[in-house]
Amino acid sequence: MPPPTKTIGITGATGFIGSALSQFLKGKGYLIIPLKRGFTLTDVDDCDIIINLAGASINRRWSNSARKLIRESRVETTKRLVGFLNDSDSKRTSLLISASAIGIYPSSKSKTNVDIKAHDEYSPERGDDFLTQTCIDWENEALKANNSIRVVIARFGVVLSNKGGALPKMSLPFKFGVAGTIGNGKQPFSWIALEDLLRAFAFLIEKEELSGIFNFTSPNPVNNSELTQTLARHYKCPIKLKIPTFIFKGTYGEASTLFTDGQRVLPTRLIENGFIFSFTTIDSCISKR
Repeated sequence: MPPPTKTIGITGATGFIGSALSQFLKGKGYLIIPLKRGFTLTDVDDCDIIINLAGASINRRWSNSARKLIRESRVETTKRLVGFLNDSDSKRTSLLISASAIGIYPSSKSKTNVDIKAHDEYSPERGDDFLTQTCIDWENEALKANNSIRVVIARFGVVLSNKGGALPKMSLPFKFGVAGTIGNGKQPFSWIALEDLLRAFAFLIEKEELSGIFNFTSPNPVNNSELTQTLARHYKCPIKLKIPTFIFKGTYGEASTLFTDGQRVLPTRLIENGFIFSFTTIDSCISKR
């Protein structure tokens, strides 16, 4: 007899990643339950696996109200979710995969092409800004799940797809013939194709011996200049400009570091455990869009 269908509850199921992941996992035979904003203990009790993707967009100026929304949508939602898991009488849920971000690592910014610090899951270094602290608190809440639950923390890089996320917005000026490198162009850009991200989720669901931190990034991060060159080639963009960083600082404030800084991050644990990426270069990823 085939194994019984497992039920996966997903917070943030209607977002860019959540909707794609829901369809992908349905195709693999899982029953998907969207855990909406007001999810209850009963909703959680019905799930064999929970994937926690809830979180408001960080791509905005970090006003006090935005900071509160960004933090509460992640940290408080995860706290409530894990509280329900730990209070559950059924103890049905065996796996929690909770999203995080590579913003937990400090910037790998450099004024030269050398000495770019690379971070992986074994790196102890942490940043010192709002996004880092949010990620730390977010992860800590997920790790409070009781010992009967396997916990995986998925630290996302920039997810690339023409269906949503960063790429359509990044590509827009290139489509109109204007390519722009931000600042000196040396800031790292750690990315992952949506297809590989979805496959990484399935990989970690199926590998029941794995737990802990996993970076969801390509094994070959690039810098902003290389990203710009790739997009310019793809869209046959004739005009190449340099965009001063002060433009982003004036528009986004502290959130400008999302564009002007960056982390060079490697998916060491995925590779160590046998995951094979379909898109290993930024050129192969962009050319499929």
